Amino acid sequence: MTFYEKLKKELSGKVPKNMLELLPRSYQRLGKIILIKMNLGLIKYKKKIGKAIIRLFPYIDSVFLIRGIKTRTRKPDIELIGGKPCSQTLHKEYGSKFLLDVSEVMWSKGNKAERQRLVEKVKKNEIIVDMFAGIGYFSIFLAKDSRAKRVYSIEINPISADFLRKNSWLNEVENKIEVLEGDCRKFADILKDSADRIMMGYLFDTEKYFDSALKIAKKSCFIHFHIKAKEEELEKIEKKLIEIGKKNGYKVKLIETKKVKTYAPNVAHYTLDLRVTKS
Repeated sequence: MTFYEKLKKELSGKVPKNMLELLPRSYQRLGKIILIKMNLGLIKYKKKIGKAIIRLFPYIDSVFLIRGIKTRTRKPDIELIGGKPCSQTLHKEYGSKFLLDVSEVMWSKGNKAERQRLVEKVKKNEIIVDMFAGIGYFSIFLAKDSRAKRVYSIEINPISADFLRKNSWLNEVENKIEVLEGDCRKFADILKDSADRIMMGYLFDTEKYFDSALKIAKKSCFIHFHIKAKEEELEKIEKKLIEIGKKNGYKVKLIETKKVKTYAPNVAHYTLDLRVTKS
């Protein structure tokens, strides 16, 4: 049985029959915490749903409802709907450990395959700059599993930056990661001409940070540019990046476009693999 089918069976007779069709089809598990999104019509039944999920997963401590994400600092808006009032957990993925607080920082489950794909692309002794590092979604894997020489991890949210430092220590890569706390644009001059590869793992108006990425790039550099967009918008975004490159003295070439995951109807999270070279 699927998660939805189990949840529907568990709530039969406890939630109006016409509401059962609106139950969540999926969930996100981080350590001993489950995060779910919910149709607005179900909000009045959120506590019953939370308790039902705890019954289905007795090894889970807490269930939280995701209301949204603040775009700049990427701080989640969540609410406890089942289990213990504990929002901190230890999450494990591909042999790496991540300490996080789901009320303070986000975790993108759809990026799992993308993280592994990028690890395999890194060449020996590369210098990598992760411009939106979070708690280390990409940085930890790149430092631990790739052949990179050093990873400069920039994060604007001080709580995320603190977890990034802790996760570097937990995964024994603190000697390969340097955490830089603040807006990534402020570090462009400090890291000027230093990067062989740049991670731009941010989905909202990412192009406004592209000037800073080019300043950080060496004469030849790979940039992994993440964006939330409709498929028909990708060509326009590519042209815009080429234009920004020209203004900064760089030739921008699109190598590959990867769809990471569906974000909303007709909208997806894409990664544009770019090769930039100084003109």
